[in-house]
Amino acid sequence: MNEQYLSVFIDESKEYIQTLNDSLLRLEKDYQDSEAINETFRALHTLKGMAGTMGFETMSKLCHKMEQLLDKIRSKKIKLDSAMLDRLFVGVDLLEKMIDSIVKSGTDQLPELDVIEFAKGFEILSAETGNKEIAIERDTTGAIVALSDSVERVIAEAVKEGYNAYQMTVTLSEGTQFKAVRMYMVFKAIEDHGGQILSSKPSVEDIEQEKFDREVELIVVIKEEKETLRNMVMSISEIERVTIQDILHAEVRHEPVEKVETEEKKKEKETVKTESVKERRRLTQTVRVDIDKLDNLMNLMGELVISRSRIADILRKYSIKEVDESLSQLNRISLDLQNVVMKIRMVPISFVFNRFPRMVRDVAKQLNKEINFIVEGEDTELDRTFVEDIGEPILHMLRNAIDHGIESKEERLAKGKPPVGTVVLSARHEGNNVVIEVRDDGRGIDRAAVVKKAIEKGLITEAQAESMPDEKVYEFLLMPGFSTKSEATELSGRGVGLDVVKSVVESLNGTVSIESIKNKGTTVTVRLPLTLAIIQALLVKINNLVYAIPIANIDSTLNISKEQIQKIQDRQVSVIRGEIIPIVRLWDVLELPHQSEDSIYNTVIVRVGNRKYGLAVDTLIGQEDIVIKSLGKLFSDVRIFSGGAILGDGSIALILDVANIA
Repeated sequence: MNEQYLSVFIDESKEYIQTLNDSLLRLEKDYQDSEAINETFRALHTLKGMAGTMGFETMSKLCHKMEQLLDKIRSKKIKLDSAMLDRLFVGVDLLEKMIDSIVKSGTDQLPELDVIEFAKGFEILSAETGNKEIAIERDTTGAIVALSDSVERVIAEAVKEGYNAYQMTVTLSEGTQFKAVRMYMVFKAIEDHGGQILSSKPSVEDIEQEKFDREVELIVVIKEEKETLRNMVMSISEIERVTIQDILHAEVRHEPVEKVETEEKKKEKETVKTESVKERRRLTQTVRVDIDKLDNLMNLMGELVISRSRIADILRKYSIKEVDESLSQLNRISLDLQNVVMKIRMVPISFVFNRFPRMVRDVAKQLNKEINFIVEGEDTELDRTFVEDIGEPILHMLRNAIDHGIESKEERLAKGKPPVGTVVLSARHEGNNVVIEVRDDGRGIDRAAVVKKAIEKGLITEAQAESMPDEKVYEFLLMPGFSTKSEATELSGRGVGLDVVKSVVESLNGTVSIESIKNKGTTVTVRLPLTLAIIQALLVKINNLVYAIPIANIDSTLNISKEQIQKIQDRQVSVIRGEIIPIVRLWDVLELPHQSEDSIYNTVIVRVGNRKYGLAVDTLIGQEDIVIKSLGKLFSDVRIFSGGAILGDGSIALILDVANIA
């Protein structure tokens, strides 16, 4: 099997699994949501076709059985209920397992389960009493005079929405080899143009098994006119003839009414049609690119930025003015190219967030809790390299919020809270950080229980605990094996969870913090740096050594005289615009010899979260685009530097991680 096609199949299948989860979650809120039913049906139908094409028969059959159930639901033959929905969710989980199995071993077989046997359960759910064919009554000319109630209802609704209803007969050419394939192409063409097939004679099952001669009769609702529909179907090869007749639903048949369409309605239809075409065109113009190619492109872009700085340095050194215009044009082009390359690497955090509504639903059901799950800021973008790693920490944070945080319905009612708990997952940009928060309105953290456990483990003494601020106490929860739960459950209480969050986030140069108010709720905050390969930085000098401070962290720069600096509790501070701001002398932090004691400090005021502090330096050099280079594993414990950069003159500047200095 061609590896290229397989990777496209796997990527697209994962997207359809996400679509299925989203549409089923919408259906759980409203069983009558016809758009969600149609979306689920379409996703299953496409997934079935893709799996069949790639030769994954088991997966294709499971999709087919689920699709049959959805078809009965959307044609109003049976009513959706919670049992059906639960089984559909399990079916989607099985499809996901099959995709994982295909990735690992190239097969869609699941050794732990007979999928075909499971799929038969959908047949039982979708079974109907009486005649499975839709009753169609005709007059002596063959025209339809009566339809079953379910089809009548669908046609009535469709006509209100501006659809046309047709009885359509498709005749295949004599000797057609793959009759089922040709009819599949007819079905797909109708559905691709926004139409729906309400009935077929013979049945879909018989068509798939080629249990028919050459003629298939369909009842179709579609917005296209008869001639357009005929031409569309006739364009498929090996179709000999297509005949189409209008079907009027009962009200119109018994009381003929002239159908008048206002100009406004026509314009509205045209606008909707144009927008859907634009959207379809936009979706088809995306290209899948290997992440290694993007990394390579980013590295080349970084080299270009370094070369640009080198040329600018040489021109300044030799005062060559003649090439100023060309250099400024090169600057503009390379800056635009740099922005484009960086945007290519950025992806919306919704890539990570999309998987959680389903997980929250399952965990809440397992714990018999009702959760109102709110997702905010899913359009927030972050570097592609973080997307793969940040999913697991967020999963642990959400599980903790549901299991530890949100109380049972009875407990919430006793506290005067609504029975439905709220969990909010949000993301936003803050400076050069992406801030991800998980908030709940649950019981909060019991400080006393955490302190007691910490004392038991010998981490602190009782005297230390009394003066320790809450945020420091809650940091114990981030330690491996630290849990205040007396009994382990399937979800939590084994001392794993938040320590996983901490280790993963710190490996990404991020930080984790916890805030909590008893009986009000808890917020766990993760801050990740926007460590793109190229950033803007302010270059500063200390003892003739150059360091870089990311511009996104800088609040302001100013000169502070020695007289303005005071000492409070062994810390040097200064009052700036009414704020008390700590002042840190960088040469002390870096343990560099510093002979000259100037009366004026060049100070860079930096902001980390809600706090500010000043960094005293010798000289401010200026702003420059720099390329971040990793310091490697050897320096992974050095917290005050986030990387290094090659400057235009070939020298190296270390990039200061301002969050870990003060």
